[in-house]
Parts: sequence; C-alpha cells; structure tokens
Amino acid sequence: MAVIEAIETVYLEADATSVTFSSIPTTYEHLQIRMHLKSDRSSSSVDGLQIDFNDDGHPSTAYSYHWMRGSSTTASAGGLASGRLRLQNMIAAQGGVTDAANFSTVILDILDYRNANKNTTVMALMGSTGNWSTVSFESGLWDNTDAVTKILLDQVNGPNFMRGSEFTLYGLKSS
Repeated sequence: MAVIEAIETVYLEADATSVTFSSIPTTYEHLQIRMHLKSDRSSSSVDGLQIDFNDDGHPSTAYSYHWMRGSSTTASAGGLASGRLRLQNMIAAQGGVTDAANFSTVILDILDYRNANKNTTVMALMGSTGNWSTVSFESGLWDNTDAVTKILLDQVNGPNFMRGSEFTLYGLKSS
C-alpha cells in the first residue's frame, strides 16, 4: 500500500511572484504538488506555470516538456526541448474573459526526485472551468540525476500568483 504524507502547504494571503519549497526530505520515492492557483496576468485568460529545480533556471538546456490539451472544441499538442520546465496554459489568469472566481487545479507528480540513477520526470494534470474551460495532460524532463532539494514555481508571464492560490507538497512512498 502506498503512503502519501503532506510535507508543506503554502496559502497566499497576498499576491506573490513565486512559491518555493526548499525543505524537501529525502525519505520519499516521489513528490506531488497539488495546486489551486491563478495568475494576475492582465492581457490573457491563461498563463503558463514554470518549474525550476535546485536553482537550475532559465536559460537552461536541462529541461524539456510536452503537452496535450483540450479546450472547448479545440485540441492541441506540442513540446519544447530547452528552456525552463513549463506547463503551458495551466493557470487561469485575471485578464481576458476568465471569471473572477475561476482558479485552475493542477496535480504535478515529480517522479524519482532523489534517484541518482535516473533523470527526474514530471507529469501534470490540469483542469479549469468557467469562460476558459480546459483539461490538459503534460509531461517534462529535468535532464539531471541530482536529488531535487528545491522547487521554485512561478508563472510564464505573471507577474504574480493571486491571493487565495494554494500549493501543497506531498511525499509518496511504498509502505
């Protein structure tokens, strides 16, 4: 039986440019971050989520990602082989036609985050309702075998995660 334990929750009482998890224990096999979030980007109804491990930030050739998305009656897919690890159009944004109360929900799995024999991979599921209804499945790779000791989350265009956004880091292990 698998065990999932909450490690840390960040609830934004005010807008913030980023969220960082830096006290990550090495006692788990995988990590998961569950997010309920929104960007204050004013020129669009969506924004992207960027992830950086261990300050290995932009620009970097150590990351790649892919996405498949369905929005209303439109399907799309794509990917990129360098830059930061991005989850494309994952965040509801304040601008455009997004409802004021509409936040996105994201579940991000960080697999084998401390295994020195594997690169770290991520999988994400996202959904949002309201004027910008969408569902997305995305994956990514950090081409590095270092243990993940720090996770930085920010938005592609931002500049902020909005007040009321919530981020919870979980550890997963076999019993």
